[in-house]
Amino acid sequence: METKAFVSDATDADFQEKVLKRSLDVPVLLDCWATWCGPCKTLGPILESLAAEYEGRFELVKVDVDQSQQVAMALQVQTVPTVFMIKDGRPVDGFQGAQSETAIRALLDRHVEPPAFDPHKAADAAYAEGDLDTAAQLYRQILTEQSGNGAALLGMARIGLTAGDASAALGWLEQVDASDGAYDSAQKLKGLVALSEDAGVLNTLENAVAQDASDVDAWYSLGATYALAGRYEEAISAFLSVIQLDLEYREQAARKALVSVFEAVGMTDPLVVRSRRLLANFLF
Repeated sequence: METKAFVSDATDADFQEKVLKRSLDVPVLLDCWATWCGPCKTLGPILESLAAEYEGRFELVKVDVDQSQQVAMALQVQTVPTVFMIKDGRPVDGFQGAQSETAIRALLDRHVEPPAFDPHKAADAAYAEGDLDTAAQLYRQILTEQSGNGAALLGMARIGLTAGDASAALGWLEQVDASDGAYDSAQKLKGLVALSEDAGVLNTLENAVAQDASDVDAWYSLGATYALAGRYEEAISAFLSVIQLDLEYREQAARKALVSVFEAVGMTDPLVVRSRRLLANFLF
């Protein structure tokens, strides 16, 4: 049954129809996964997003190898995730293990017509992979043609924050017009810039929480310092520690800081999705 556009599930019973026969008409990207597989949970959303972006140039079919052992044996799947590109009824390409979006695009583009180039998506993907130079180049390209483009201004602000340049980030955010759809996100990101007032010397703060894990002030300052350095996963962990120790600390400052960090990283990023679940567990 189709779960999203151009994405479906297959089993031993319908593999022949959904994968092999279907690949005679359109390339099929076969994702062999398992419910217990951590990397599968990271890779799956990337593949589904690409399937939607390519708009039918290929179809993504997902097979749970624990539930479809005949398929797994026939394809000699020894580890998950394993991904195959199926064309004309046979595998022609593939990979094992989690891969970057860039690497997956390269595989797709060897076999199917690429979608129209979208500089926003390309910039977002480059930023997500830590390629700040490429991301900045693409965002600047957009701003050259649309100087007030809110999404691109947000992108440049995130790059500034990741690079530890809070002043530059604020400069980009100030350019987002109140009528732009990105304005609310820009205002939330400004909250991250405001953390500079609480940042301190990293080694000193790390030593402080190591010596006293109940030091709420040190945990909060450590979170602010990590956030401004672009070390978002560590910042999230530090702010969650504050919430565990004292939710009402400085009028729920840690919760507000987390929202700003989430905005900086991007609400659909797997790290943010996981962290929002943890935050909900602490709050409710």
